[in-house]
Amino acid sequence: MKTISKHADHIRIVNGDLFDHVGHYVRQGNNGYSVIVPHVCNNINLFGAGFAAGVAKHYPIVKQNYHLLGSQSSLGYVQFVEVDKDPTYGHKLIFANMIAQNGVICNSNPRPLNYYALTQCMVKVAKFIQTSFDPNENKAQIHAPKFGCGLAGGDWSFIQELIKDIWGRQTVLVYQK
Repeated sequence: MKTISKHADHIRIVNGDLFDHVGHYVRQGNNGYSVIVPHVCNNINLFGAGFAAGVAKHYPIVKQNYHLLGSQSSLGYVQFVEVDKDPTYGHKLIFANMIAQNGVICNSNPRPLNYYALTQCMVKVAKFIQTSFDPNENKAQIHAPKFGCGLAGGDWSFIQELIKDIWGRQTVLVYQK
């Protein structure tokens, strides 16, 4: 069961599993939404730990597309992968592979998350939404894990401030288990 609590004006914290809910939003007919799921990926072609493991399990096409990046897997790049589409209303489920992690966490690299690259990626997600969806219809939402934390080593408090600054006009649901 998911519970939603308001954390900021446009950020809602959802207690539940993102994978159990995102498809539902896309398939609600006229009341549905297109959902963009941004998450942090590394620049060394590894995709299978943390949130990415769940992505690979539920939507293997996202992992397959990530591995096709090759040399485009540079910090600041975003790959958008559509995984579902409502045939009648056209609402889409799109994953945004944000390349913002330089390597993996280790003793010599305690915070592989690169905040500059993350900011670039988040701006690209905002522009993608702005150019792909009619803002007057308000039919696009961002549903995300607490990206950039955990294996990337980022500070969630700081990332929330980036969300407010960059995605301030979007509805953002952040899932935590």
